[in-house]
Amino acid sequence: MKLRLFFNVVLLVFSSILVNSCASEAKDKKSKIEVAYPSEVEEKIIDSVMVGIHKLRLNSQERRDALDVAIAKFPDIANFYQQRAMPLYKQNKDELGLPFLEKAAALNPEKYLDYMGFMKCIFSKNYRGAISDFEKVQELSGDGYVMDHTYYFYIGISYLQLNEFEKAKIYLDKSIAQTEGENGREWVHFLDLWYLGIANYELGDCENAIVAYDEALSKYPSFGDVKYYKAICLFKMKKYEASQALFKEAKDDILNDNTINEDNVIYEEYPYQVRKTWFQ
Repeated sequence: MKLRLFFNVVLLVFSSILVNSCASEAKDKKSKIEVAYPSEVEEKIIDSVMVGIHKLRLNSQERRDALDVAIAKFPDIANFYQQRAMPLYKQNKDELGLPFLEKAAALNPEKYLDYMGFMKCIFSKNYRGAISDFEKVQELSGDGYVMDHTYYFYIGISYLQLNEFEKAKIYLDKSIAQTEGENGREWVHFLDLWYLGIANYELGDCENAIVAYDEALSKYPSFGDVKYYKAICLFKMKKYEASQALFKEAKDDILNDNTINEDNVIYEEYPYQVRKTWFQ
C-alpha cells in the first residue's frame, strides 16, 4: 500500500513534466528570481505533485521519499524544499531541516527568506541568524509580515533573547508603529504589547511595562502570561496586595491554558512564556 502511494506520487511528478514541456518559456517579469518555469507553470507543477503528497502522513518516510523525487525532478522549485524542511522542524530535527530551508530561501528569497527567519527565531532559537535573515529580506522587499507578525516583531523578540533590551524595545516600538500606521491602533497585536512590556521590565521601567501590559490585557483579558509579569512589576513597586491578587489570577489563567495562542505554540515555547510547571 505504501509503495503504491509512493509510485502514485512519482506518476504525478512525471505528469507535471508534460505540463512544463507544453508551457511558454517566457520569464515571469514580476519575479526578481530566475527560475526554470514561468510562475503559472510552476504553480501547476506544485499543485499536481502536492495533491498526492498531501495524502501521505506528514512525518512518514513515504512523504519524504516522494518529496525527494519531486526535488530531483524539479530542483529549481523552492516549495518542495520548504515542504521537506517543515516536518523536520516540527519534530525538533532542525539540523536536518535547515539545508532544505536554506535552499528554498536561496531559490525564492522573496517568499521564503522571512519564513526562514521565523523558523530560526521560534523553532531553532538561532536569534542572530533570525535577525540577519529579517534584515536581508527588508533590504530585498521592505517591511512585511510573516505568520501574522511584522519583521520588526521577530527582530525585537530576538534581541530580548540576546539580552539586548534597548534594541528589543526599539524594534518592538517599530512593530507597533508599523501596524498602527497601516491599520490603526486597534490592530496592534497583544503580543507586541506584552513583549514591549517585557523589554521595559528588563530595563527596570516597571511603570511603562505596566502601561504596555494593561493595553495587552485590554485585547486579551485572560492572558495569564501578561498578568504574571505585571504581578512581578507590582511586587517591585511594593504593591504587595495587588501583586498577590494578580499572581493568583495569572496562575488560574495559565492552568486553564489562557496563554500564548499562536498556532506553533504546540511545537515550541515562545520567549518568556509562563509554564504550568512554575506553579507546581
